[in-house]
Amino acid sequence: MIKSEINKISFAESDPRMDGFVTWGCKKDLYELLWYVEDALEKCSDYATEEDYLKERDKQLMLRALGKK
Repeated sequence: MIKSEINKISFAESDPRMDGFVTWGCKKDLYELLWYVEDALEKCSDYATEEDYLKERDKQLMLRALGKK
């Protein structure tokens, strides 16, 4: 699954036993994945409930920033 691979990259990026050369490579991989997905999303159709879905994500991020779950 894609998410488990991303978790592996993220774990390797934050591994204190790795040097900056390795961890920077991991972070670059995450950036490239992000940009790839953003490019793919730009090509997708718009949907009726999409705005509500995105607003819920923004709400989740705001609550996380405020220290709530």
